[in-house]
Amino acid sequence: MISLKQPLDSPSKTAAFTVIEIAIVAAIIGILAALAIPVFKHVKDSASISKLENDLRIFAQDFKLYHLDFSTYPPTQNTAGLFPVGMEDRMSYTWREPSVIGGSYIWVYSGNGDPDSQYAYIEISGNSSDTLRIDADRLSEIDDDLDDGNPSTGKVQLNGLSIRYYLVQ
Repeated sequence: MISLKQPLDSPSKTAAFTVIEIAIVAAIIGILAALAIPVFKHVKDSASISKLENDLRIFAQDFKLYHLDFSTYPPTQNTAGLFPVGMEDRMSYTWREPSVIGGSYIWVYSGNGDPDSQYAYIEISGNSSDTLRIDADRLSEIDDDLDDGNPSTGKVQLNGLSIRYYLVQ
């Protein structure tokens, strides 16, 4: 009987990669990773900014609905992690968590009766141990999406280590 099988231990028939082929493949993977990482970081940052903007819009809507129901805004609650009084059942628990850029949400309202001197804003408050993780370009992007593109004026303002989103100025 004639066997059609070739011996497996024949040196000319074994498949193997050379060191150079492996090095070329590793270099190609490295180049692709180097090109992809900045794109992924930009997409991740954009998603974080979108989440922050949506959270601010939703919180502002919650406060405006409260104002429609009671003809005033809730009193100031500047303790991080707590809902403003009367807002416990009206807001998402996202309020109690740190924002996607760091810092905590607080609510400030000055309702002294004079409509010209009233103000109400949501603040993302950073401090020395929990600073806001956002650069000036991203802050301008947020301001451009929600307001006038200038973080010194309008509804979105940078104030020291904090960002304020004004509902009433």
